[in-house]
Formats: sequence, C-alpha cells, structure tokens
Amino acid sequence: MFVSLPAKILMKKSIVLALGNSVALAGVLTVNALANILPINGMNTGQVSALYPSLFTPAGITFSIWSVIYGLLIGFVIFQWIKRSDMVNSAIIHQITPFFLLSCIFNMAWIIAWHYLWVWASVLIMLGLLITLIIIFLHVKSASLMLAAQQWFIDLPFTVYLAWICVATIANIATALVASSWGGFGVSPEYWTVIMMTIAAALASFITIRYTAAVAFAAVIHWALVGITLRTEGSSDSLIEGSALVLIMLLSGVILFVVLKRLRLS
Repeated sequence: MFVSLPAKILMKKSIVLALGNSVALAGVLTVNALANILPINGMNTGQVSALYPSLFTPAGITFSIWSVIYGLLIGFVIFQWIKRSDMVNSAIIHQITPFFLLSCIFNMAWIIAWHYLWVWASVLIMLGLLITLIIIFLHVKSASLMLAAQQWFIDLPFTVYLAWICVATIANIATALVASSWGGFGVSPEYWTVIMMTIAAALASFITIRYTAAVAFAAVIHWALVGITLRTEGSSDSLIEGSALVLIMLLSGVILFVVLKRLRLS
C-alpha cells in the first residue's frame, strides 16, 4: 500500500517532532538529576532553597510532585511515538512542540541559575518558563481534545505542569525578595504570604471554572497549600496555617462544584 507524498512528509515531520521532544525531556531529566547527584555547585536544590527561608515555601514532601510532573511528561513523549501514525494529522503536537522545547531550555537554565545563586536571574527564567507553559496550555485547551488518551497524555501533563510552575513562580519571587532583604512596604511577611496564597487559590479557582476540564490545576494548588499547612503545623505561624486551611476548603468546594457540573453534562 503506497503512502502519498504529503503523508510521508507529515510522517517524517512527526518523527522529528517526537525525537526533538524526547531529547529535550531527556536533557531536563539529566540536568535535574545531576543537580542533586553531583550536586551542581556543591549544593542540592533543597539546600539552595534553605539559604533563603520564605514563609511561602511548602514542606519538603510537597516537591515530590515533580515526580508526577516528569512522569506525565514522559507519558506525553511516549504517546507521540506510540500514536505516531495518528499524530500526522494532529495540529496540536505541531503547535506546542516549539514551546515545549523552549520550556525544556528554561527548565535546565533555571537549575543552573538557581544552583549558582543567581536568584533574580532564576526569577526571569522562571517567568519565561511560565509564559511558555501558558501558551501551551491555551493551545491545548483551544484544541478541545475529546479522546481520553489525548486528555491523559496531552492535556493533563501541561495542566499539572503549569499549575505547579504558577506556585513555583510565586515562591521564586518570594525567595528573591528574601535574598534582597526586602522590607515588604511595612507589611509583615505573614500577611504577604497570606496574600500570595490567596492569589494562587483565586487563580486556581478561575482556571478550574473557566476550563472545566482543568480540575487538576486546582488539585495542584490544593497540594501546595497542604504543603504550607504541613510546614506551619505546630509553629507560631497560626495566621498562615489558618489561612491555608480556609483556602484548602474553598478550593475543595471549587473542585467538587466543577466535578458535579461535568457529571451533569456527561
């Protein structure tokens, strides 16, 4: 059975895209592993974070979400190889690949900047990563992916990734301000932390309601707030702990509302 020339070209392009995404993700996984195995500049990622204690930083266990994120991204890459014959007609992979490659570059660059204590440079890089993931997220949502496999291996990975990078961006900026000995315009660090948590929860609520398939976004912010609660448990940060608990309950309500709405529509 002969394949038309355009189909052959699309197939080759599909292979190139899958290969490029595979190599880029492999680079990210390698750099992140070396950051803690070597470690880069003599400190692992957590030790660098400990140099700039911020009240917004959640408990260490919260960062285990990176295993979930990288697992989902590996699934995204494998999906392209397994479904390569189907992907030749999928515009979404072609649309998001340049931004995915760019996000991988930002991810690796952030690790280098962070470990060499270039804190404000790491903020700029993190913002670049955030912007690329927002673009990917909007492309994916505009594609209206209907197949379950597409939702699991394209939609979900970038929803979770974007949600966590929103948290990481806020934490990164808070860390940079701590490193710069920022006075907070006379507002206490506790109140600033509550403000930042509220912004994160409001953002999660808006995106989850606006894109009803983005429940995972709220779940990730929910997890970050749980991490902040765990870190403040038994400490003197009762304002932060109490505010986090309230926001957790509110987000739980948003998640329940959206899930019930989806069930009614199905």
